[in-house]
Amino acid sequence: MKKMILIAVAAMSIWAAAEEVVTVPTVAVLPFEARERQAESDNEGKSVAELLSVALMERGVADLVERAELDAALKELQLSATGLTSKESQTKLGKLIGAKILITGSMFRSGEKNYIVAKVIGTETSKVAGASASGVNEFTEMVPELAQKVAEVIEKGSAKLLPKELNNTSTALKLAETVKGQGRKVFIQVKEDISVSAPDPAAEIELRKLALALGFEVVSTRDTADFALIGEAIASNSGTYQRFTSAAARVELSIYARGRKLIAAGSTKDTVAGGSYVIAAKSAIAQATLSLAEELFPAMK
Repeated sequence: MKKMILIAVAAMSIWAAAEEVVTVPTVAVLPFEARERQAESDNEGKSVAELLSVALMERGVADLVERAELDAALKELQLSATGLTSKESQTKLGKLIGAKILITGSMFRSGEKNYIVAKVIGTETSKVAGASASGVNEFTEMVPELAQKVAEVIEKGSAKLLPKELNNTSTALKLAETVKGQGRKVFIQVKEDISVSAPDPAAEIELRKLALALGFEVVSTRDTADFALIGEAIASNSGTYQRFTSAAARVELSIYARGRKLIAAGSTKDTVAGGSYVIAAKSAIAQATLSLAEELFPAMK
């Protein structure tokens, strides 16, 4: 009997580990600002950012946003790398590229020493942590020291920097303050692709549960609906994080009123690690969907 109990406990532990998910800290490193404002110094600031990105990636403490994607997002939002001083601009950039953490910084010389100062910013929490390196070496030569300190900040301070994991209940409670379904009809259709066959589309499930919790009636035909939620959810394998398989998801959603009038639209990304790729992919889609719903559902108030 005792042996059977031990076997059952072990099986439950394995199942729980397989179901466990972890939010991956997705990081975007912006070019460091050179106080001297010289072209050569600006180029060195870009080099520092690139070297820091590579060093963090090698340490496996975060998922890094590609430079080309970051530059494209800044251009789309009409922002400069040094113009991300407001909470609103940081949040917008974070949502667009899926970054939970932004790293900005500056480089300067004081006396006989060079200094690099980095700010580690939670895009959704607005919490800020710092790290610095100093010495007589060139700025680029001090990056390994800075990378070690930034990695420690991310590992030890993730609970403060990263937002709490979203769930349908908390999202519904937050939206209920402004969104009242009052029996109005909603049609939901989200095309989902996670590259492998899997039942139960995560995005549609979260949106249906949320709509019902807010008092809407979910209908199966668009013609009879007061609102139509149309979107796409895509997830792909993004390697490993700690001991888990990581998946990156992108969700796009548009909300239409009667007459197919577009009243809200947006997209966001999220990266989650789990005991299997399917679990990670569906969890990443669910998190991205709930985040987007918080932003767009008020259009149906």
